[in-house]
Amino acid sequence: MKYLLIDTHKRPIGTLVSDKAYAVGDTFQGQDAGTYTVVGLNWFQQRPHSQSLTVILQAHAKVTAKA
Repeated sequence: MKYLLIDTHKRPIGTLVSDKAYAVGDTFQGQDAGTYTVVGLNWFQQRPHSQSLTVILQAHAKVTAKA
C-alpha cells in the first residue's frame, strides 16, 4: 500500500510504500534515514483504499562525509 505522510501541521512530507498495516504508536525508518512515529491514521473518503499517516520525525541520522 502507498501511504501519504503528513506532518502534524497537515502538510504532506512524502510517501511510503509498505505492505504493513500501521497503527498509532508504530515507528518506521524512512528513506531519508529518519525514524518516524505514527500519531494518526487518516482514510480518504473519496478513495477508501488510500491512507495517509500523520507522523512526527523522531530522529534523523547525521551523515558526515569523510575525505
